[in-house]
Amino acid sequence: MGYDLGARDIDGVFREMTERAVRSFQQRVGILSDGVVGPITWRELVEAGYRPGGRLLYLRQPPFRGADVVELQRMLNDLGFDPGAVNGLLDARTTRAVREFQKNAGLQPDGVVDAGVFKVLGTYAAQTSGTHQIPDKNDGYFTGDLFEGAIVIDAAHGGRESGFLAPNGVRECDLNLAVAQALSEILPAREVLLTREEDEEISPADRAFLANSSGAKMVISLHHAAHVYPEARGTASFYFERHGYRSHRGRMAAAYVQRGVSRALGTFDIGEFGRSYDILRETNIPAVMVELLHLTNPEDLAVASDPYYPTAAAEAIAGALEQYAGRDKHFIAV
Repeated sequence: MGYDLGARDIDGVFREMTERAVRSFQQRVGILSDGVVGPITWRELVEAGYRPGGRLLYLRQPPFRGADVVELQRMLNDLGFDPGAVNGLLDARTTRAVREFQKNAGLQPDGVVDAGVFKVLGTYAAQTSGTHQIPDKNDGYFTGDLFEGAIVIDAAHGGRESGFLAPNGVRECDLNLAVAQALSEILPAREVLLTREEDEEISPADRAFLANSSGAKMVISLHHAAHVYPEARGTASFYFERHGYRSHRGRMAAAYVQRGVSRALGTFDIGEFGRSYDILRETNIPAVMVELLHLTNPEDLAVASDPYYPTAAAEAIAGALEQYAGRDKHFIAV
């Protein structure tokens, strides 16, 4: 893949240069850059090995994933055939864009992509400006009322996967759920769906499936951060970004949530960032993941330990989404 492993090159030993290469790779694909090759990093490495035309692509469940799908989506985007998010997942929207391209190019519109389709795509895509993203005409906002549809609230962790355990005994999974339940009661949406309503373990794939099949307009995923250094503090928000593609609506909504939460709770505003975390990548609707505060920081933990905290956090998120729905640009002005 072109990463430098140092003078020893491939020697079967995980040394500093290998860790550095892993961190660089993780940073490039938008996942946690910790130098640890766990299940997510290994999956990303496997996906990165697929080359355009190296296998037959078609709509299936679970979907094809990989760098070849990313390149397919990029070229479709360049040619104005909207495949949705350039996330490396061959879903129904991408397949629909493939069929539209095939029809316009005089190919059989069956949605199946082989080396021949990639060759034709490459011929046409080479004549474009190569922006890799269809411009957003709505400046990151919804065309209609955000609250006319459903909104999914994802309380991260749960069950055996409890997240971080704070020094005072507070579990991240419980705190996430408390905020989610409070938010579900005050969010002015037509319908609010929770990915979990109790302390249960639900896989990222199942959470994404619920969101994708619900017809919802947006996903809000709730987390609390932890760091090896207790000095780390504050609120951070994330939207989907990968290989030069970013979610316009996700990015704008993240800006509103970030400003709203940090101001209301009085936490340090770390900012909003593009990432390829599971809940952001796997959902085909705009998604925002927010780390409300750091449970490893004494000041942030004191805020989280207040009995009113879940309600305060929920009110901050709901208020921020109302400002986003109302397109109040002054709200996100720094």
